[in-house]
Amino acid sequence: MSTLVPLLRAWREDQKDRVAREEIEIPEPVMEQVRELATRIWRDATEEAQTATDALRRELRELRLESEQQQGELVAHLGKVEAERDAAIEQRDQLSTRVDALEADQRQSASERAKAAAALEAVREKCEFLATTLAKAEARADRAEARLVEILKERTAEKSSAKSARTGRAKPGEAGAAG
Repeated sequence: MSTLVPLLRAWREDQKDRVAREEIEIPEPVMEQVRELATRIWRDATEEAQTATDALRRELRELRLESEQQQGELVAHLGKVEAERDAAIEQRDQLSTRVDALEADQRQSASERAKAAAALEAVREKCEFLATTLAKAEARADRAEARLVEILKERTAEKSSAKSARTGRAKPGEAGAAG
């Protein structure tokens, strides 16, 4: 059995292939009906295909129009976005220039402030020097005034003494002139 079963299967397969390859003669009236049927099927299939093709073409046209419209809208939107971007870039550049100018002004102001602080410090030092000099001058003026007052008192005392001495001398002199 184990030998015969595989051989039998191989023979059956070979028989199937032979029967399939043999031509079967079909009668002419049957062939004519097959041709008419095939022609009708072909015509119906062609019409359905044409209808489907026309529908697809219409749908494709509509999709193309819609796509072109969307593309136009996108191009317009892109133009607006690019204009906004360009305006933003210009504004950024202007602000950057303004920031640079403000930073330069700030540096200049800081420099001027430093110079003013140095000048103020110099003025303060000069004021301190002048205050010290003034205090010394006032002290010298006070000493000079005190000395002047002292000298005036001495002069006044000398004048008084001289006047008294002249007055006291004149009296004896008067007596001598009279005599």
